[in-house]
Amino acid sequence: MYTSSPVIAFDFDGVIASYSGFIAHDDVQTPNAEVVKAMKLLRGQGCKILIHSTRGDEFLRKYCEKFSIPFDYINRRPDLEGENPGKPIASVYVDDRTICYRGEDAQTLIAKIAQFKPYWKE
Repeated sequence: MYTSSPVIAFDFDGVIASYSGFIAHDDVQTPNAEVVKAMKLLRGQGCKILIHSTRGDEFLRKYCEKFSIPFDYINRRPDLEGENPGKPIASVYVDDRTICYRGEDAQTLIAKIAQFKPYWKE
């Protein structure tokens, strides 16, 4: 249980929604049940849920409402409007196209980038 309200940012394609590659803006697969379950559990523990995506806000809102996916914010933090006009501020980012930087040297980081594949391409 959290004592404050951390914001957990979830990517949409490949995390919230199953994904096997972009087809069309309105062609989206079913929700990832385990991710949605985690989102609900985190929200129940007092976390705020931010959904971030290259898809439009209205599309994301309708998808989440259709599948009862909880969220507090979509693509931005209105509570911090003007503080950071780019990447939304969050405590943790959950994304299928992320490499976690752990202080590696340049060559190790470049190797990790070169070898990276999202889980749905393995």
